[in-house]
Amino acid sequence: MNLLSQILADADRCVLCGMCLPHCPTYGLSHNEAESPRGRISLMLAVARGQLEADAGLLGHLDRCLGCRACEAMCPSLVPYGRLLRNTREHLYRQEHSRLADTLATPARRKLLGGALHLFQASGLQKITQRLHLLGDSAVGRLLQGLPEGGAAPSLPEFTPAQGVQRGQVALFTGCTGDLLQRRLLHDARRLLSALGYAVHIPSQQGCCGALHVQQGDGATARHLAQQNLAAFPAEAEAILSVASGCGALLHEYDDLLEDERAAGFARRVIDINAFLAGLDWPETLVLRPLPQKVAVHESCTLRNVLRGQQALYTLLRHIPQLEVVELPHNERCCGAAGSYLVDHPAEADTLRADKVAAVAELQPQWLASANIGCAMHLAAGLRAAGLAVEVVHPVSLLVKQVTSDK
Repeated sequence: MNLLSQILADADRCVLCGMCLPHCPTYGLSHNEAESPRGRISLMLAVARGQLEADAGLLGHLDRCLGCRACEAMCPSLVPYGRLLRNTREHLYRQEHSRLADTLATPARRKLLGGALHLFQASGLQKITQRLHLLGDSAVGRLLQGLPEGGAAPSLPEFTPAQGVQRGQVALFTGCTGDLLQRRLLHDARRLLSALGYAVHIPSQQGCCGALHVQQGDGATARHLAQQNLAAFPAEAEAILSVASGCGALLHEYDDLLEDERAAGFARRVIDINAFLAGLDWPETLVLRPLPQKVAVHESCTLRNVLRGQQALYTLLRHIPQLEVVELPHNERCCGAAGSYLVDHPAEADTLRADKVAAVAELQPQWLASANIGCAMHLAAGLRAAGLAVEVVHPVSLLVKQVTSDK
């Protein structure tokens, strides 16, 4: 089915019942019908039929959609809103390439950026910049405010054998942000998986998942990146694990993006690492130290609304003795990160984050657990601005901190 036919078919499934309205973050901010899923679907349908021109006003309504898909998760008519939005953005693609997306997706540029970030952190400039908010509310300033601490981590090995009796083989998806900002987390993940009896593949030929390109409507580049990832992962890996739910959500839908059986086979193997680990029987030999503290759990939209795996976070964290695991209030609402949304729409992003920060201030946890890098950075910046000394951490890293021995 071609792009326009798919848009018309998907939009036509909406019966305009309005049940999506209370679940839409942008409608909650404005109470403007055009900022709701129902309103946006009407706009997308009119554009596809040639009844409306894609002027600045219409494009603005579509651009301000977070793509959180809370509407899709509760829609009684099962409107595939994510696909509808993706296809409409591609249909209206304005050739405005995102420098951030292109930089992250290009290995040579990403390597240069990684080197610059390492020097920035090692020099102490990161802490000074964050403390004084030197770059203000610029795009770079906003990204740096949420930048995780820590220097460069060692390169990731392509293969890590299982410890003891091998239970299976898995592969880790690093993506662009993982390779750039979460290498320590990826080391934690491979060590934990190995300790649990899994051989771990980390293919060097993998790359960006394409999510930022999908968000801006660059479907051609997203499909090119998807094809590269399909070719990179070994067939012997029974599961492809993502440490970032934003990447995992798109990987899980590669079959829809590419519309071929090979992509469908790939998508069936994709699982969020938290869900994978939560579903395992943990051996008694893997002992975790008690942690008599409190962790609040943030549920990212991609994990909650697309992968439907948010309960795994609680199951996994409860492996840690004495740790009090609590749900962060308002988890049903997007935090405002949403890929590049935190940079492209800073006022709306910060307004949506405010409830999360207020909830953390009330709960007073020592940790805030989040399974998506964009959300983690956005929330960390908000907590820092509010003067809250709460560390944002991935559940896997918090678990590994408590492992009594690191083999």
